[in-house]
Amino acid sequence: MEKILVTGGTGTLGKQVVRHLLNEPFKVVVLSSQNDPTVPQGVQVVKGNLETNEGLKDAAKHAGIVIHCASNPKDPQRADVTGTINLLRSLDKDKTDHFVYISIVGVDKTNYPYYQAKNETEQIIKDSGIPFTILRTTQFHNLVLNMISSFQTENGHILVPPGMQFQSIDVSEVASCLAELAVKPPSGLLPDMGGPEILSIEEMVKIYLAVLGRRDEIKEDQVTMPRYDLFRSGVNLCPSNLDGKITWKQFLISTPSKKSSSLLGEGRGRT
Repeated sequence: MEKILVTGGTGTLGKQVVRHLLNEPFKVVVLSSQNDPTVPQGVQVVKGNLETNEGLKDAAKHAGIVIHCASNPKDPQRADVTGTINLLRSLDKDKTDHFVYISIVGVDKTNYPYYQAKNETEQIIKDSGIPFTILRTTQFHNLVLNMISSFQTENGHILVPPGMQFQSIDVSEVASCLAELAVKPPSGLLPDMGGPEILSIEEMVKIYLAVLGRRDEIKEDQVTMPRYDLFRSGVNLCPSNLDGKITWKQFLISTPSKKSSSLLGEGRGRT
């Protein structure tokens, strides 16, 4: 039985990728830095750390396919760049048939540090000599939900930095795509994958409040941050690629807790 290694397999994206892989005739192994992570029955966990190289040889042994979801926007040079270099070095190039990497739309069009690190990581994979597939997607709905939650104040206002646009996509659709790609031949850099609609942050906040049945007052917040400027620039959009099916409103309706949606965990990396 062929082995598939998933990094970030306990994170927002990775855990859904793992669930999809359970439908395939493969041995699924998750690399995790946690001591006792919760994974589905039948999934093997190897404790390790991409940044320190701990456990990578054991995790990568006999892995014919690797799905690399682990990422950390707060320290991408260590987590993404160095971590990927360590992971690639731990693989047996003669026995690794496919290396699948999740990236972000627009990483090659901005000087935003996290995106630059993701772009550098893509190039490292391309130069590794290992057959690969790279999928760039737009932001997950979860990220926008977290962002809106952070805009709320205790006095019933939502302070919204104006001008941002998103083409957010549901994480389940990306996970399904990654699992399908992994068992197909390597495809190199794929066309961008985007959500089903482009909305301004103001529109998304209004839909959010309507779904929750709330009447918070929306006010502009003129705060300047590189992250907000990134989402104002439009590099995070791919208007010609409306691939996702689950809209922002549908996501909110189906989300058990609409006040917040934690992105904490390995492989969260969507900003």
